[in-house]
Amino acid sequence: MVVGLLLYSLPFSSPLHFILKGPLEGHFSFFLYTMYSPLVLLAFLGVLASQVLAFNITLGDKTFAAAQLVDIPDSPVKAACSAICSSTTATLTACNDDATCLCQADTVASLLSCETCMFHNLIATNKPAPDVRAGSNVALGSYATACKTANQVLTPEQTLLQLPSNWDGPFVAVLPAGGAGVAVVVGGFLGISALMILSNLE
Repeated sequence: MVVGLLLYSLPFSSPLHFILKGPLEGHFSFFLYTMYSPLVLLAFLGVLASQVLAFNITLGDKTFAAAQLVDIPDSPVKAACSAICSSTTATLTACNDDATCLCQADTVASLLSCETCMFHNLIATNKPAPDVRAGSNVALGSYATACKTANQVLTPEQTLLQLPSNWDGPFVAVLPAGGAGVAVVVGGFLGISALMILSNLE
């Protein structure tokens, strides 16, 4: 600081001014500016704090703000759940990145309702998710992790997708007992026939 003050107090034509000016002027200008402008320093610290405290949800290599979590690209599943998910997006946006608001029961229930709607629609239409956020247990789990990071702990049930009540699982084709018996007899007959043919070739 002393050198900086000396630099600015010297006459412009002073040789010492030119010696100090080159490599030091930029550093001391910034130093003096921050020393005499505490508001600039506070603003800088505020920006850093906002980055650290932001409520972000990480999915793979992508990071989403809370209000973006169910704002997926236009698709049939988005259209089918637009009424529910639009309300959820409005709720998340209104929280304005406040973890207490984002992790309260009503907000989480709204998020779960939207994700459940998309999840059930994807099952009913037998379509893959158009976006990593659509009907995703992973997205809900990451949301719970963000809440935990902010010291707001959610129960597993608050962020767990449930299968539709009318879902009876994938259809598995199983050969009935009668068909299995016929298959065994035919297979045995073909096997014996093959052995007889081979024995007659000798």
